Amino acid sequence: MPNYPGKRKGTRRIVIWAKLEGDAKSKPHEWIVEGTKADGAVFEARKKVELAQKRNLAPRTAPLFSSFCVERYAPYARRHLKAGTWERRHYQVATLIRHFGRLKMHAIGLVDVERFKEIRIEEGLKAVSINGELSVLRGVLEYADALGVVVPRLKWKRLPERGRGRVRAWTTEQVQALYASARELAPEIVPLLTFLINTGCRKGEAIMAEWSWIDFKANMIRIPTSDVWQPKSDRPREVPMADAVRAVLAGPRLHETWVFPNAWGRRFRDFPHAAFWAARTAAGLAGGVHTTRHTYASHALAAGLPLRTLADVMGHTTTKVTELYAHMMPGHLDAARNAVNIGPSVAVVKKGEKVRSRP
Repeated sequence: MPNYPGKRKGTRRIVIWAKLEGDAKSKPHEWIVEGTKADGAVFEARKKVELAQKRNLAPRTAPLFSSFCVERYAPYARRHLKAGTWERRHYQVATLIRHFGRLKMHAIGLVDVERFKEIRIEEGLKAVSINGELSVLRGVLEYADALGVVVPRLKWKRLPERGRGRVRAWTTEQVQALYASARELAPEIVPLLTFLINTGCRKGEAIMAEWSWIDFKANMIRIPTSDVWQPKSDRPREVPMADAVRAVLAGPRLHETWVFPNAWGRRFRDFPHAAFWAARTAAGLAGGVHTTRHTYASHALAAGLPLRTLADVMGHTTTKVTELYAHMMPGHLDAARNAVNIGPSVAVVKKGEKVRSRP
């Protein structure tokens, strides 16, 4: 029995032979525990189970990264993440599988992570996006570890991210240029663009919009929380319906449920980025789909909408995010222009007269 009396009174020496990861052959694993022989037997039984689990997950039987992501992590994430979050996350998981998929879980090393960074940088991805993908990788490894899968304990450095600059917004003339190019290249997205620019909604909210959200009597768009859609703030909100939006929505309905169905009459699984980028490029503009949200905020503030009201309309939980748009408010720094105005005393210098400094 590998349950011996310890050298110190009231202790037991537990010895179990086992072959684990990295071992060429079985070797003894030893512990000193407090208690009686019965306590030692309980400890021994528990350790045997733990060691058996580790043996069963030795490198020769460790799952591939791709298999684990598809069979274990994806179902777990889909159950526990919001629908909108999973829509983004599954693209990140697919990218990780493309780079790490052929490696076994225990074999992923820092060299592989650093190579991943290099490749993504070469592909033109920003540091913030690469760090986001690596955060998902860390989540996959942590979940695997919680299930008892042998995984490496990796600590990598995040890529330095550039500080947040001022948000970009389009002028009325630029928006009209975008509409014009969209009508020519992708007319099906013109109603979608009109909705985004005149409501400040997120792109996910637009492609998930249902007719039940639209209240024509009150001229209001009521964005709820449901099994299908969960707002980023986890709170329902109301967005006033501009006349331009009402005119777009008043036309024939292309689907009984979805306000903006795709070309096949079904709900978009992702925003039609290709059509948007084509129209945006043709219009000579810079910025992504989220610029429509910044544009709404810019024009709303220019029209005199208070920051607090803008925060409610845009679904910001606090005004901290909304304050990013403060520089767009007309004359928002005018009051500070002469708030501090301390200059030197005026000295009249006559020809040939020296100016003495005051004590």
